[in-house]
Amino acid sequence: MTAPALSLVVTTVGRPQEFERLLRSVIASELADRVELVLVDQSADQACAAVLDRLAPPASPAPLVRTARTTSGRGASHGRNTGLGLATAPVVGFPDDNCWYPEGALRAVVEAFADDPDLAGLSGRQLTEEGRPSMLRWKAAAGPVTRRNFLHTSIMSTMFFARDHMDAVGHFDETMGVGSFGWYGAGEESDLVLRVLAAGGRVRYDPALVVLQEEPREAPDERFVAKMLSYGCGMGHLWRLHGLSRAQLAYYAARKVGGVAVRTAQGRPVVARADAAYLRGLAAGLVDRPPRALRERAAVAGTAAPRAGARPGVPGA
Repeated sequence: MTAPALSLVVTTVGRPQEFERLLRSVIASELADRVELVLVDQSADQACAAVLDRLAPPASPAPLVRTARTTSGRGASHGRNTGLGLATAPVVGFPDDNCWYPEGALRAVVEAFADDPDLAGLSGRQLTEEGRPSMLRWKAAAGPVTRRNFLHTSIMSTMFFARDHMDAVGHFDETMGVGSFGWYGAGEESDLVLRVLAAGGRVRYDPALVVLQEEPREAPDERFVAKMLSYGCGMGHLWRLHGLSRAQLAYYAARKVGGVAVRTAQGRPVVARADAAYLRGLAAGLVDRPPRALRERAAVAGTAAPRAGARPGVPGA
């Protein structure tokens, strides 16, 4: 069997249609026979595992060099750590279940690491199918990912890591991220990037590398407001944990304040409330005090902010 060049670890809960789109894009890749896909289906009905078995059945020749499937407790970071235990390639990525890859993207990733053996990480841009920016205000120029620009150069679906660098700094902090048992709803991918950088690893941003995903803010609902509150908590915690620039954070917060006013004037009240919720979460994360809406959840989970030298879910830390 050909050794995989790239492992893709996908953690999902109940989105089989979206996962099928992602899987079909991987199968259609000209590099499919060098890709290993590890699925962590956290749902009770294992619907996404059924999609994988249908399109890449384990008992017959499949377009992918290898597939593996497992399950885990809830939480994206927990699922990714579980999936890493089954991943065998020297380069690993963590696509969202609702993203997908255009032609040439996976080949570009493998070639980038082959051409630069000392590269610790690579990130591209996330765009909608129509070519609009998704999730971030992406930098236009290629260059290194740094402590100052990571918010414009990296999110989970666009990042790929050399496995040896990930193993050296530890994996994902399971108190952070979507579905985590704590109250920090985001920041786990940035935490990993920042730890790789702190260890001397070099992470490169290439806007020519594109991952596709729709922009969730185009059709927001009240769940989006709640999500932004937990995301803000995660980012405030991230800033405190890594001692990042308070001046830079103040700039981002000021933009959010302006966004609340602009979106209110535009007649987009849900997005305005989401921005305001993010700001409340940001302040809560900075002082390590969960907002009232999340306090009960944190108490039930029995969790607190990770202390220095005590990083739950980060092997080897």
